[in-house]
Amino acid sequence: MRRVLLIFSLALTGLLVGVLALREGSDTQSVQVRASVRSLLGPGDEAGFRRAEAPGEIRLPRDHGPHPDYRSEWWYFTGNLSGESGREFGFQLTFFRFALAPTAPASPSARSSSWASDQIYMAHFALTDASRDEHRVVERLARGSAGLAGARLEPFEVWLDDWVAQSTGVEFLPLQLSARDAASGMELVLELSPGKEPVRQGQDGLSQKGAGSGNASWYYSYTRLPAAGSLQVGGEQHAVSGFAWLDREWSTSSLDAGVQGWDWFSLQLDDGRDLMIYSLRQVDGQSAPQSAGSLVARNGNSRLLSLNDFELQPVQSWRSPATGVSWPLVWRLRLPQEAMELEVRPTVSDQEQDLSVRYWEGSVDVFAPGGQERLGRGYMELTGYQPPSANSLP
Repeated sequence: MRRVLLIFSLALTGLLVGVLALREGSDTQSVQVRASVRSLLGPGDEAGFRRAEAPGEIRLPRDHGPHPDYRSEWWYFTGNLSGESGREFGFQLTFFRFALAPTAPASPSARSSSWASDQIYMAHFALTDASRDEHRVVERLARGSAGLAGARLEPFEVWLDDWVAQSTGVEFLPLQLSARDAASGMELVLELSPGKEPVRQGQDGLSQKGAGSGNASWYYSYTRLPAAGSLQVGGEQHAVSGFAWLDREWSTSSLDAGVQGWDWFSLQLDDGRDLMIYSLRQVDGQSAPQSAGSLVARNGNSRLLSLNDFELQPVQSWRSPATGVSWPLVWRLRLPQEAMELEVRPTVSDQEQDLSVRYWEGSVDVFAPGGQERLGRGYMELTGYQPPSANSLP
């Protein structure tokens, strides 16, 4: 979904214009504008953009690359890693592309500056240190010009400044992820190896998010990619290994106006199965009928899940001392047809990300309800939650 993310129209235009208004020659920037997911992914000015309307149009490896004829897209990497000493970490490295206007043929009146661009890139980099109960996150934004940020298919690469995801050979996989941020003391270098084949979410890759035609996205996932490399956090270097998850999604208009956010889960179970669930949360608190997911078997075979196939219930919340938002962080998840009942718990409560878009994104563990034996690891994303009132903020 997102998803992943995620993210992102008048409110979006304000954020992006802030980036483009930087004088030519400026570096990547943080822009202090917050938008809601409803304004960023909901209905807007769609004239001139393509829309996701018919299933079966995903083509790989072509669609690993960018889609500038759609309004937004993302490459969403998350995963859980273990150090040689048993210390456990979560990571997120995500790249978002947003179009200010539909791509048009060049004309004599077109801007000739190398800084001119109708594409904006945003990236989020986060590390969770479960052993130290710490979470760090940073955000960057840049125009898609002058080498600051961009994406290409051959060879595959998406980057923003020195944050990069790129193929290391002629095939899409293996991939190398690389990101560092001196101010926060974070660095990540990972190689992602081939694992299970990609899963086309929804109806052969068409993931319906709303009732109207075109209120959908193209969506596929790599649900279990072996990962190995190193990370640095808090001045300490760690050799790490584990599994990553990649979500690829692009669209022009996906969310219905009545959807205020979503609750999304990507779970890698120890028995070899992978589970993705998202609930589109309506303003009245109910799940929209387009809420869905998929269950991927150990051998890579996948089964589409509809809202009728799962039950999702929050059982415990945590209130952020920084924003006042109450986030439901412990969840019960049931799949009756699979005789599966799980409890999802965060590895660190404070994985709130108060960036251009406020959301909770972080590492989770999976247990049987009330149990202590871990059954798997994963990631959770929560969006659209707001503080009770502006006056009640700490």
